[in-house]
Amino acid sequence: MTRNRQDRPSGHLGFAAVCLSLLIVAPNVSADWPTGRGNLQRTGSPDDRAGPKVPAVLWAFKAPDHFIASPAYDAGRLYVSGLGAFNTAIFYCLSADAEAVRRVLWSKSAPYLKLPIVCSPAVADGFVIFGDGMHQTDGAILRCVQADNGRPVWQLTLPGRLVHIEGSPSVDRTRVYMGAGDAGILCVDMKRVLLNGKEEDLDKAIPSIERQWAALNAKYQEDKEKDPQFAIPPSEDALTIPAPKLVWQKGEGQWHVDAPLAVAGNRVIAASAFVEDDRVGKRCVLCLNADDGSVLWEQPLKINPWDGPTVSGDLVIVGCSSIRFDRNLIERAQGEVIALGLADGQVRWRKAVAGGVLSPVAVKDGVAVFTATNGIIYACDATTGKPKWESPSKNRFFAGPAVAGRVVYAADLAGVLHAVSLADGKRLWTLDVTAAPTVQFPGMVFGSPIVQDGRVYLATCNLEAAGEQTCAVICVGEKSAAGAERPVPGVVVDQEKRTVTLECKIAPRKLPTLQEIYPLEVGATLPAPQGLKAHETVVTFEAKPSDVHKALVRLGLTPGRPARGDGPPPTGPEVKISLVIPSLADGKPRAIPLERTIVDRRTGKCLPTLTWYFTGSVMRQPNPNVDLSIYAADLSGTLITLFPVTDETVFQSNLTIKDSALLKLETNRNLLPEEGTPVQLLIEPKQPGSAGARTRKTER
Repeated sequence: MTRNRQDRPSGHLGFAAVCLSLLIVAPNVSADWPTGRGNLQRTGSPDDRAGPKVPAVLWAFKAPDHFIASPAYDAGRLYVSGLGAFNTAIFYCLSADAEAVRRVLWSKSAPYLKLPIVCSPAVADGFVIFGDGMHQTDGAILRCVQADNGRPVWQLTLPGRLVHIEGSPSVDRTRVYMGAGDAGILCVDMKRVLLNGKEEDLDKAIPSIERQWAALNAKYQEDKEKDPQFAIPPSEDALTIPAPKLVWQKGEGQWHVDAPLAVAGNRVIAASAFVEDDRVGKRCVLCLNADDGSVLWEQPLKINPWDGPTVSGDLVIVGCSSIRFDRNLIERAQGEVIALGLADGQVRWRKAVAGGVLSPVAVKDGVAVFTATNGIIYACDATTGKPKWESPSKNRFFAGPAVAGRVVYAADLAGVLHAVSLADGKRLWTLDVTAAPTVQFPGMVFGSPIVQDGRVYLATCNLEAAGEQTCAVICVGEKSAAGAERPVPGVVVDQEKRTVTLECKIAPRKLPTLQEIYPLEVGATLPAPQGLKAHETVVTFEAKPSDVHKALVRLGLTPGRPARGDGPPPTGPEVKISLVIPSLADGKPRAIPLERTIVDRRTGKCLPTLTWYFTGSVMRQPNPNVDLSIYAADLSGTLITLFPVTDETVFQSNLTIKDSALLKLETNRNLLPEEGTPVQLLIEPKQPGSAGARTRKTER
């Protein structure tokens, strides 16, 4: 009962299909990401395509969330979980396209997500599967959502003390296997669900969820028509969501499994830890029968295996550490890497390490590669354990390596990405990703990087930093790609000065098709007839609003959220917007704040200094019968709005709809040149590398 990719339920945020006018080209489509690190060898690179030779940060998505887990990749999308304030949960689906005008394709947060998430997801057959909970919480939920729009599919609730899903689930055919702390090891059938007490095929249950969601949205639209001020947007937490069929559960209260499992043929390999503080669990590696969970073999360990097993050929390789992810304990950390026979669990070799091994061992071409908290990348013969090389770093490692195209990639606790040769450990390059112009925020790397389509993806966290800290999901690619900006007529990006300049003209205040002159509502738009507000603007321009959006993204800004009517206020990085006009006295160009070019008709006074936000635009699906979402500001033609009269825009001010009733705005004729005069809009970020939306993001 496999669902083909073309049969996936369509979503309203299908960025892979965004119109050609935005020039968004999705990266090469990969296979699924069915287990932790993408494959049983834990290389973090299923396509085995090497990353850049000369690296640069291509894009960075910045947010006040701590990204603990390794990302997962599938079909041009990046899936990453985060921790917000007070350990609240956030889960993002990001576009991996460097030219994307909207980085977040969809996201999940409270009230749908109730517990913190440190789990890296699995992606299979059009679904994203992840669990929640961490060691400080009790009880967990295993969730399955649609990959293209994030709509819930099923969820399994697991109550109990010290029950949590920290390790990535593993998908094999129609079954999902995962460890759940003190709940041991579970197997569920992802294609059979229980809904209202009845067991049925998943394909029959999904339409029921979609109908519920449509009804909730219809009710919301009805409430908005009656009283928009009190209308509450629908929450997916209100849906009746089925549970997957539980096939078996083993080791409850006996094993404590916080790491990803490895499903190799008919065997499920798991690593169980003994948690000293709680006196629970058993320190061992287990092999279970995938059909019924019966134990095939068990091998005790000396040190806890927090990272889970790697399977390569007939070997199971496990890294161990005496500490968990705690920088305060690094100095006393000790580790071990042990190799067992897949068939019988017998020890083939073991290697003591002068540092904890906290992340999975990667195996490529017979070489086992791992990092340790002592700041060294190690490589040894996977068959014998004989050392091959060591590559020391100035900083410590929590995150493990990714291996692609005979290159090893590892990111340390200072946010430095290292590339070394798999053959001899020779350093190829290093890149401080946190110091890149598009990032400019310090951060540690806990989750191992991944490499796909020739690019390296990693994420940062600042768990131990004081105050609210900005973290980032970062894409590193070839430097030539980072510098190769597509020329856009009328739009100039100056990376050194961190400015965007847009060629414009002073707009006519009366259109031939209209009988009167309307007060200003916007600051910049396309000319008539493309610009819907071309009769209420200061300037017009010829470029696409989405091109200006992309220009700001190149400077490292992440858009927030536009306001609409009396709804929530706009969010996003603050920018300074000026109009560069020739002086009426000597003709020399001078930059004037946009507010000074606008006056109140009744008083003749200029607007006070405004706060301008880079909000970005909402997306629209013009044809409901075609799964094609378009950057809506390109449809309206609006670049800058003075009042929140539309969310189809790129920039908004802090003025409200109430202000629009009080202010009747006109252009400042004492300052502006005559209509049709060429001028420039100058847009400057107020803070270099300014983060995205200031407020907690909601489900989209």
